[in-house]
Amino acid sequence: MKALVLAGGGAKGAYEMGVWKALRRLKIKIDIVTGTSIGSLNGALIVQNSYYKAMRLWLTTDFYKLFGSELKNLTDVKKALQIYSENILKRDGIDTYGYQDLVKKTIDLNKFYNSPINYGLITYNFSTRKPCLLTKNKIKRDKLCDYIIASTSCFPALDMKEIDGDKYVDGGYYDNMPINLAVDMGATNVIAVDLESVGIVRNVKDDNVEITYIKPSCDLGNFLVFDQKLIKKNIAIGYNDTMKKFGKLDGDYYTFKKNHLNKNYQKYGEEFAYIAKRMIGINTKKTLNKLTSISFYRHLIKNNFNDRKTMNKSLELLGEIFEVPNQKIYDINMFNHILKTDFANFGNEELIDIENLKNLHFNQTINRRHIVKHIYNYMLKPVEYHKQLLELSILFPKEFMGALYLYTIS
Repeated sequence: MKALVLAGGGAKGAYEMGVWKALRRLKIKIDIVTGTSIGSLNGALIVQNSYYKAMRLWLTTDFYKLFGSELKNLTDVKKALQIYSENILKRDGIDTYGYQDLVKKTIDLNKFYNSPINYGLITYNFSTRKPCLLTKNKIKRDKLCDYIIASTSCFPALDMKEIDGDKYVDGGYYDNMPINLAVDMGATNVIAVDLESVGIVRNVKDDNVEITYIKPSCDLGNFLVFDQKLIKKNIAIGYNDTMKKFGKLDGDYYTFKKNHLNKNYQKYGEEFAYIAKRMIGINTKKTLNKLTSISFYRHLIKNNFNDRKTMNKSLELLGEIFEVPNQKIYDINMFNHILKTDFANFGNEELIDIENLKNLHFNQTINRRHIVKHIYNYMLKPVEYHKQLLELSILFPKEFMGALYLYTIS
């Protein structure tokens, strides 16, 4: 039986919507869903097959209205933490009445209990100091929403949830990644979505279970900040990461159409290797030893510079340096065009002397785009500048390889 395990993570839970979108596209059948915290809410929506309702919830809800008017339109993490902290000091956490109403309106009890998909959640009984692991057949209809709310009660930031006289808090206090619960429910194959958020994660007790982990390829932001732009981005990232995990798209930090990176390497790989050797001037054992001591170059040198992995890593690092949006799915030719355009529009500063570049490196006072620009300018200089290029390759390995990739495709 195949299980989908959804971790907790507050606002980061939008990522799980992107994962669900991809699993639907891949037509992967799920028999069991388990979730902790926001994963318990997302999981219930998956069980009742309310895909479009779930997407509308994430894309249109003003979450800050649910937790107090002072949080409306808040996108600054420090300010969010300050407001949450103030509320914690004033009382037992921010009240969640608005959120509780949202859950009750969103959960369709008939669809949930008539679904063939089994379900489990984790919350923590603060009164008895014991975890509460519940499955669909053990949750009474009139208590389902209460236990979902309890599982998402991120105390002390949010109020505890009282059920039948006991107070409950976020399931992340016991297990933020409920794989073991899924295994206990009969799962033999697990897709586990890790939001890399705060919470206890327990070791998987059955080594025979096949687990596919889906993890964010980039920072999803703070779990307290429900910014709509970030939510849209994280849904896209969740979709892209899942499609990459199952081999339908390519890339690491960025996402490319299938086989586009291979085609790019076939087009530029040999030239990339040739230019790398020529620019660094690897003609002595001493030079090779210097470069091998830098982890970024180790794999490249081992493969005699003909290394697809390093070239792909270099083009993605360049995208990060020039802040190319990472939630889109790129055609490699378009990505290369964006890199060249952004680089050309960045400016044409005078060549900085190598000693001044060293000082800038140690003082950490220069933008990485400036470094790429100046290294690229050194590459345009005659062969007598190769000594400087070697020094630059050691001082700024990532920026150097980014400039090298630009030089190759220009």
